[in-house]
Amino acid sequence: MTKYLSRKIKFISLFLMIGVVFIHSYNYTDNFLTNSTTISEGFNFCAMLEYFISNGLARFCVPMFFAISGYLFYRTFRPSKKCYGYKLKSRFFSLFIPFIIWTVISGLFLLAVSQIEILHSLPFVESYASIIERNGFYAFLKWFIHPPAFQLWYIQQLMIFTVISPVIYWLVKYTRGLIIIPAAVLWLCDLSFIINSESLLFFMVGAYIAVFNKEGFVLQKESRLFTAIITLCWIAVNIIKTILASIADENNIFLFIGKVGLSKISVILGIISMWLLFDHIVKRIENKKGLLLITSHMFFIYVLHEPLLHVCYQLGIGTDASNLAHIALYFCLPVSIIAFSVIVSMCVRKLCLPLHKVLTGNRSN
Repeated sequence: MTKYLSRKIKFISLFLMIGVVFIHSYNYTDNFLTNSTTISEGFNFCAMLEYFISNGLARFCVPMFFAISGYLFYRTFRPSKKCYGYKLKSRFFSLFIPFIIWTVISGLFLLAVSQIEILHSLPFVESYASIIERNGFYAFLKWFIHPPAFQLWYIQQLMIFTVISPVIYWLVKYTRGLIIIPAAVLWLCDLSFIINSESLLFFMVGAYIAVFNKEGFVLQKESRLFTAIITLCWIAVNIIKTILASIADENNIFLFIGKVGLSKISVILGIISMWLLFDHIVKRIENKKGLLLITSHMFFIYVLHEPLLHVCYQLGIGTDASNLAHIALYFCLPVSIIAFSVIVSMCVRKLCLPLHKVLTGNRSN
């Protein structure tokens, strides 16, 4: 991998991580966002602005993370028992151990919060407390299937991909990448079983780039005009999607197809736009010490922002909160939690570097 590509992936990953935090920051009624989510508040500017960012501009972040993960995994993968064994051992420490630790930490956090009277009645906290009351010890075991820090599903998918990595390699290699076509169909139809169709498709795309050594193609720089056109199209698609989402008629099949279709287009255009935009802004950000600092603490941002973000939102926004309160928290709280996560990571690394390595899966550099 060239130094430029390594730096490009590093900085893009930071922007993707910030995007993921904002995906989870939508604080109006329908805050579990999907391709077809509507805006129950209707033509409400503040709700639409949040939706435009969280379920529009940031929608491509998770798929692009999977594409990058697929590329990085298969860049050094060889179809041999020795390599497969090494990958399993490596991912055991970089994925499985952090997953177990942070699942337990997030669960204990919610248990502790549920004991605080002012916080116990928050819907997000109350739902977890009631599950434990109903299911007892079995509820704790379910944490490892549905983690309280629900963003850990990303690590779950990567662990599955690690186990079946020889199969994915064989499918990509010996179909010359044509396996991506049926994977794309599954994604377009939102058909998933255990393995999320979106994660599978984009992980395979990353694998294809690595297996067939397409670095030259992905590093090809486009003109400012072409980049601007793609970016404007991406923004326009999300504006239209947001307007359709504000027409809250879930029974209208045409609105449903329109929102889902525009979501898929937005993901593709978002990935292309981010990849191309970086080539034109890299010289302005590559020496920014603040950004360089944050890139080394991204894992803590990933594991700490939920369920903390949900608890803070539900505590800060009551049933009669104004639109101003919604939008103020929408922008201020994610920034605060990102800063908090970076500070915690810095403190842990300074006080006990071995612990930081365990908690981050050896992502301490």
